[in-house]
Amino acid sequence: MKKILGILTIILSLSTLSANAQGGGGGQMDPAARLAMMKERYKALGCNDVQVDSVIAISTDFRPKMMALRELSEEARAEKMKEINEERNKRLEKALPADIAKKVIEAMSQQRVSGRGPNQ
Repeated sequence: MKKILGILTIILSLSTLSANAQGGGGGQMDPAARLAMMKERYKALGCNDVQVDSVIAISTDFRPKMMALRELSEEARAEKMKEINEERNKRLEKALPADIAKKVIEAMSQQRVSGRGPNQ
C-alpha cells in the first residue's frame, strides 16, 4: 500500500510540474490586462490620460490591418507593414506633442524588434 501511495505521489508531482512548465494561454493576455499594460507603458513615456487614450485608439485602428498581413509572403508583408507603420506614425505625430510622439514611435518600433508586437 505504501508503494502505491508513493508511486501515485510521484506521478502526481510530475504531472503538476509538467502542467506548470507549459504555461497557460500561449502568451495571450486578456483584453483588460493588455489595456492596463499599454496604459502604464505609455504613461511611463510621459503621456497624460487623454494622450494615452489617443495612442491606444490609433493602435487599435491599425491592429486589424496588421493582422491581415499574416497571409502575405515575407517580402510583401514587410513592404506593407512599412506603409502601415508610416501611416500610423503620421497619425501619432498629429495627435501628440512632437517629443512624446517621438518616444511613442520609438517604443513601438522596439516592441516590433523584440517580437512583442504592436499592442502587447
